[in-house]
Amino acid sequence: MVIHTIIQERRKALGLTQEQVAEYLGITTPAVNKWEKGSTCPDITLLPPLARLLKIDLNTLFGFYEDITQQELILFCKEIHEVALSDGFDAGFSAAQEKICEYPNSDTLLHNFALLLQGLLMIAGLEESQTNAYMAKIDAWYERLTQSDEAVIRNGACFMLASRAISGGQYDKAQEYLDQMPNRNDTPDKKMLQATIYLDRNQAEDAVKLLEQSLLTAVNDVQTVMYKLIDANIALGDKDTAAYVAERITKLAETFDLNPYNTAVAHFTIAAANQDAGQTVAFLRKMFDSMLSVWKVQKSPLYHRVPTNDTGSSLKEMIRPLMQELKHSPEYEYLQTNEEFQTLITELEERLTLT
Repeated sequence: MVIHTIIQERRKALGLTQEQVAEYLGITTPAVNKWEKGSTCPDITLLPPLARLLKIDLNTLFGFYEDITQQELILFCKEIHEVALSDGFDAGFSAAQEKICEYPNSDTLLHNFALLLQGLLMIAGLEESQTNAYMAKIDAWYERLTQSDEAVIRNGACFMLASRAISGGQYDKAQEYLDQMPNRNDTPDKKMLQATIYLDRNQAEDAVKLLEQSLLTAVNDVQTVMYKLIDANIALGDKDTAAYVAERITKLAETFDLNPYNTAVAHFTIAAANQDAGQTVAFLRKMFDSMLSVWKVQKSPLYHRVPTNDTGSSLKEMIRPLMQELKHSPEYEYLQTNEEFQTLITELEERLTLT
């Protein structure tokens, strides 16, 4: 929000007329009218009394605390895009700089303009020297945004700068930017950049370790979503779709060398929803067999450099609580009088005693 809009809105909010503002400041009413139209700005000597009259501080009067709305952002980006296409990239860049000066504290605006102009620069058809000069200015914007209070903007700027550094063969610089980004499972782009750096530095072993772990994490995340999708379709009464999703989980597990336990759980959920005692027992048997066996994901060529974890032990610890739930929960009442189920429980208790 620029100063003329702030003056007008505050004046109206306080119930003041342009004449009253003019009288208070000792100026003419047309002068106030021109301020509010944006034709002229108040003289610097009038700013303190004007702020007092409007009951705001100077920072608010200048709009320093204001950020733009999403609607304004879309409009501004559209304007810059149209100017760049109709009048040339130079004009679009200049228009963007003017808007940035109006909102000097808006990281959101700066970030979106940087992304927009970087894209427009790729199709502008400028000479290499001109392109490099503009890109240096855009990089300076990204550099400024690495200090943003907004994590999304800060990480986005670091990502763009790391990508450009990699393209220029500046791997140490790229690593500096990557190190500023959080190490989280929801930043796969960072991991891909890191793998690129490793490969370009002839650190193939590090690249493989990172990519194997990233693949395993991604597949497990997909599988978790699919489990929840089964539950959601069952809740909707759409058991056919739930069964289809369970079959897809089977394919996923086969393709990506996952623990057979994962497939058994999906089909157990379907069998339980249908209260099919025979199928429930069949998949329970597969689940318990998997829980009692030692499964090492590292046996797969896809993950043989992934650090070892003790998944088998954690699954085994789940057996007794699961048995108690199956034996006593009303949800499995249809199962509790089934002879095959009773036989399975007896066999399982014997196996647990032996182990």
